[in-house]
Amino acid sequence: MTALSSGTATVQQHHDNNVEQRRNLGTISGVYLPSLQSILGVILFLRLTHITSQAGIVYTTLLLLISTASTILTWSSLSAIVTNGDIKSGGPYYIISRTLGVDIGCSLGLLYYIGNTLSGSLFVLGAVEAVQHSIRAYYARWGYGFSGHIFPYDVQITSLAIVAAMTGSIHVGGGRYVTVLSNFFLGVTALSILFMFLGCIFFIAGWHTGSLQEYDRSFHENTWSRYEPDPYTGVLPDIYSCLALIYPSVTGLLSGMAKADQLKNPRKSIPTGMFWAIVTSSAIYLMVTWLFGMSISNRTLKVDKFVTASVSFPHELPVRIGVVMTCFGLVLGTLATAPALIAAVAADEVLPFLSFLRPRYEGDKTRALWFTSAIIGLATLPGSLDHISPFVTIFYLLMYSGVNAATCISGYVRPPGFRPTFRYFHWSVSFVGFVWCMGLAFLISWLGTFCSVLSFVLMGAYIKKSRRLAATGMKWGTLGSAVRYNIVSSALNSLAKSASAVPTEVTLSMSEEGRQLNNSIISAEDVSVLSSNVGGGVTDITPEEVAHLHSSHSDFHAKNWRPQILTIVDVDANGNPTNLRTLSLASQLQQAGKGINMVIAIIDQSSTVMAASVASAVEDICGETTSPDDDHSDVSGLSRSERWRNEEESLSAASSGMDHYDTIKLIKRSKALLMLQMKREGMDGFAEVSTTDGKFFEAVWSAVIHTGLGPLSPNSILLSLPSFLKFEGNRSGDSYCLHRKSRTEAENYLRTINGILNLGKAVILFKSSPSYPQNGDIIPDRGTIDIWWIVHDGGLLLLLPFLLSKHAVWLGAGDGTRKKNRLRRKTIGAKLRLFAVTTSPRENTEKLQKAVTEHLERVRIQADVTVVEDLARTDIARYMRDETSVDEIPSRDIMTNSRDETMRDKMGISRPNNPVASLRKDGISTHHMTLGEVFASDCYEDGPSNFTNSDDGIQAASMLNEMVRRESRDANLVVTNLPFIRKDHDSEEYFKFLHTACKGIDNVMLVRGSGAEVITAYA
Repeated sequence: MTALSSGTATVQQHHDNNVEQRRNLGTISGVYLPSLQSILGVILFLRLTHITSQAGIVYTTLLLLISTASTILTWSSLSAIVTNGDIKSGGPYYIISRTLGVDIGCSLGLLYYIGNTLSGSLFVLGAVEAVQHSIRAYYARWGYGFSGHIFPYDVQITSLAIVAAMTGSIHVGGGRYVTVLSNFFLGVTALSILFMFLGCIFFIAGWHTGSLQEYDRSFHENTWSRYEPDPYTGVLPDIYSCLALIYPSVTGLLSGMAKADQLKNPRKSIPTGMFWAIVTSSAIYLMVTWLFGMSISNRTLKVDKFVTASVSFPHELPVRIGVVMTCFGLVLGTLATAPALIAAVAADEVLPFLSFLRPRYEGDKTRALWFTSAIIGLATLPGSLDHISPFVTIFYLLMYSGVNAATCISGYVRPPGFRPTFRYFHWSVSFVGFVWCMGLAFLISWLGTFCSVLSFVLMGAYIKKSRRLAATGMKWGTLGSAVRYNIVSSALNSLAKSASAVPTEVTLSMSEEGRQLNNSIISAEDVSVLSSNVGGGVTDITPEEVAHLHSSHSDFHAKNWRPQILTIVDVDANGNPTNLRTLSLASQLQQAGKGINMVIAIIDQSSTVMAASVASAVEDICGETTSPDDDHSDVSGLSRSERWRNEEESLSAASSGMDHYDTIKLIKRSKALLMLQMKREGMDGFAEVSTTDGKFFEAVWSAVIHTGLGPLSPNSILLSLPSFLKFEGNRSGDSYCLHRKSRTEAENYLRTINGILNLGKAVILFKSSPSYPQNGDIIPDRGTIDIWWIVHDGGLLLLLPFLLSKHAVWLGAGDGTRKKNRLRRKTIGAKLRLFAVTTSPRENTEKLQKAVTEHLERVRIQADVTVVEDLARTDIARYMRDETSVDEIPSRDIMTNSRDETMRDKMGISRPNNPVASLRKDGISTHHMTLGEVFASDCYEDGPSNFTNSDDGIQAASMLNEMVRRESRDANLVVTNLPFIRKDHDSEEYFKFLHTACKGIDNVMLVRGSGAEVITAYA
């Protein structure tokens, strides 16, 4: 076993080293240069000057600015998506499919693949055309005419030969030489640009003419548009055809994302590298337009499409050769990236007709390579890049539109899983980008755009149907689910506003008194009979069918999770809300999380009924004559105590039922007060009030079960820390005991919480004080929320404080005014501080802090991390988790040594046939693991593991309380794990632990997740 474990550790360590070696590219080499190389291509050398001669300098500049504006807007959206999660193989396709969902993402991925592949055809034809123009120029110099064609279909045959040669080189040599060759080709491109700039400047000064003549020098001929038929094709261009021809020059933006899985820091490198690539290339294009347009005659620019080489200095040959080599480099780049994209689409197994392209092993792209090569070759058959460029433009514009639409919807809907760290993002910018790109596509070719959009819609429908038939069970978490949820929740919230007006005065018409409200058509007996009949009809259902009913129609994903909170508000016997801070917390979570809030108040009328009926009960019982020898028994054989209980039950039933007018009046009054307080807190949601005659916790349980509508049912239950937890009497040192009545209530309360957890709901207990901020309050210099993380609970302990920190109450005032600049919000929101609690002396604190910090970066949550070691020798973990789910602390032998795989397993993104994932699934529940166990591969070191035990946990709770009061004394809110409720857990022991841990802390939020993952490393 030891040898096997050592071997596994060696293999995993080797895998880690390979991963680290792969992620070795920086901003310049990984993003800036690849993007710049794709942008500075064939259009710059062979078409820009010709477009300038037709459209003029002014309109060409306008076209460049319009095209650049679309890339800048798309850059903002791409930066938001890139900083919202991890990017893996597949580049842009991976981003779109994991954000929009596979239905839309795969369709857009195919559009991008086609556009990228057609760009390869454009580069091949550019290389052939560069050779043609060079031969034609040399023939013309010696006085011979040359049409540019050596034999029929020479362009097509030469193009096919180039494609075959390039594909064969990649197939034989692999893609390991592409990066080195691309850098060489980029150097050749830079020298070519330098030579043509020098030649044009010297030509203006009269120092150099190249292959041009003196009469070719002319100033101000190309300021305005002068449209004439193309001397080679005879086609008369217009402003829209010029836009279609020039736009492929800015479509290299996404090339910087192709190597995202090899970047050291993709979240920083991609936005920075793409931005400066756009700025640099735009400056070069504008300089070429103005330099050549202001110095060379209009006729020369129209006839000589390769004038950039004709005027170059010191000689034209380096530029002519350089342009051809640049095109070859771009073709190699296309053949290296496009097959990876289509292979990633095929690997997702959502398109059956692409199954033959599915990689047979990791890194296999052979079939995808030759398939891409065939498409590139077929696209070169028209023989001119003028025929291909409009389609390249349309496909790229649709891709850009999809990216902008994705981020616009995500930014507007704001699901909790969408947490971009890019500071300049706003959904309105993405909306402008979507309209801008889609408008350009329709201006260039409305028919081509319409056909492409129709193909996109049909492809999405086909993918959806294929997934339904395949029934793979894979959860993609589509953005459509989040959009549908947002529409329904917004509609329901609007309906609640319009249908439930909050009165300023609580009044009730007396004419309603005596109205019978019990108009149920189906009686209790009917329900019982119906239930028995239905039960007899479904006795043959199998467990597999039950599981299918629960899972087959669900596409839930953690990135779409948001808090749907059922808030239990405390009220007195008169229906007046007593703990208003709970509503403040619920309102802040609802507004920040964009979920649905349901508020329930339950009025306990048992004390009111007893007080109102005691006089009549005493009079009825004591007024009866009894014999002194009948042992205090009445004529019916009942004792006075039994008679008293009967009278109490009958009076209670008579005065607290729903068919009694006073009860309905009390409910309406309490509901109006509750809604008035919800309005003050700015809370959207639904409020209901019910009554009980002493079985308060059963009423709470019933509310949890029956509240909601299908998927809009609550997933989190918010309650205030019970007021009955007053530890009085029988005091001996630090020991407290509950009164008899409090003990009964505590047992019922504990059973209620445990039942809520068994129903798959998260539980939030809130202890508040007057210092907790309400709606309209402003916390000076930003609020502080401290998270004391002891056990992993699916990320809810991190997500809820993050959502609270984004609420307006926690933003802080600073100079007296709230910060409203959403485009530059770096420090906006509450300050989050995370205290990682060690639970074993074997945990390496430095590695634990590093691992937790990296995890926070992956999930896009900014917080200061501090490791707390004082609790390492206590049994705090025993009270925070179910020890039956974790038989022993994971050792280095059974845990993977790969940080990436550890994090992937913890986030629920396990690889197929991963032994570690199956071990965790079958033997170790991550939900009940401490931080050291979650990050065990990095944080455990050999050493003693013994710790002090405390039978009642008071020692651990006291130390936790001491640490919290010391480290979080300036915090506005403390968030920590709610202790686990074990089977047959003694309520007194549980609440003694709870009371000790929270003693002296003003505002505490205790969280116990349901075990489902609610936070992801991507969205």
